[in-house]
Amino acid sequence: MRIAYLCCDIGVSSGGKGGNAVHVREMVRAFRSLGHEVRVFVASGDGVAERDDIGAEVIALEGFAGEVARLPGAEEAGLPAHLSREWRRLLYSEYAQRALRPALAWYQPDVIYERYSLFAYAGVELAQALDAPLLLEVNAPLSREASAHRGLVLTQLAAELERRIFCAADALVVVSNALRDYATQLGATPERITVLPNGVDAARFHPGASGDAVRARFGLNGERVVGFVGSLKPWHDLDTLQAAVRLVSNGGGRVRLLVVGDGPRLAQLREANGDVTCAGAVDHQDVPAYLAAMDVVVVPYADGGDHYFSPLKLAEAMAMAKPVIGARTGQVAELVVHGETGLLYEPGRPDDLADKIRQVIEAPDLAARMGAAARERIVATRTWEGNARRVEELAQGLLDRRRAP
Repeated sequence: MRIAYLCCDIGVSSGGKGGNAVHVREMVRAFRSLGHEVRVFVASGDGVAERDDIGAEVIALEGFAGEVARLPGAEEAGLPAHLSREWRRLLYSEYAQRALRPALAWYQPDVIYERYSLFAYAGVELAQALDAPLLLEVNAPLSREASAHRGLVLTQLAAELERRIFCAADALVVVSNALRDYATQLGATPERITVLPNGVDAARFHPGASGDAVRARFGLNGERVVGFVGSLKPWHDLDTLQAAVRLVSNGGGRVRLLVVGDGPRLAQLREANGDVTCAGAVDHQDVPAYLAAMDVVVVPYADGGDHYFSPLKLAEAMAMAKPVIGARTGQVAELVVHGETGLLYEPGRPDDLADKIRQVIEAPDLAARMGAAARERIVATRTWEGNARRVEELAQGLLDRRRAP
């Protein structure tokens, strides 16, 4: 099968360190491992010069279109700063579908697989022009998320485009049940929606990985390490995590907090007391070593809000047979079976999280048992290759229906 993989998000680099870039790379590798031919087209966002080992072709917004995209930034200071970025995304969608049409007309893909991004309608246009099925991967309700966290200006336009794109796709691949419900509310028919949570490369994330070098580098030898890996964004409740670690240490069970990731909270965390060690962002290939250096991995989320996420680092920690403690919310509570594959705590309750950390530290047999069960579950249900096989089935079904008399 020939697959055109499209990502028009100017904030995603196929060679980046974030979870979005990891998702792109791992799905492409999984498709290819199944024998499919994949051409990858990505936007010209920040960081395109980073390492890219999947052969992504950059759709550069250049020439007159590139100049026009920069013009809103020169408007009066009274305009919202985000408006120019939204304008650029809209212009890029139109530019991308025109720029890609000749290349894809020559390539003749059997299907187009697109990672959905805000204002990105190029996949819909290309699928209709080439008469190819469009499978749309949805990782978040982006119009709602942008309104809540990024200062979206063109709110009605973003919401209406999102609705139309969801309804136009031949199939939606969403990462959570909450996103399935969201897409249904926008008008996507349930039979076109498939839930596929984030996966993991179980061969790379395995219990045999060593964390010795990481422990030595950050002076953690002999310490009991509580770890967090992820973006340092508002939805990750790092305040509760820090408070819980202080409670454990003040109670005589001294622990160190190792935070791996980048984001708005990094500077504040680095100013914290000596119980917090910040590694910053690391290459995805190095994440197993950091997880291996942790005695327990915490997945903190605040109470309330949308629970549409599919925590990538939770699956990776479980694949490494690490004891995990997660907030009892969203997909975390679906994946972690309390007392069997990990422990759950009540969101926003540092005392409850501290109690769970003590349970893991003081009962190594329980920690080992939960870790082994966690890896078994992940390997059976949450791999990138398994996700690619399911998408393969969906794509083949769409093609068969089109070819039927």
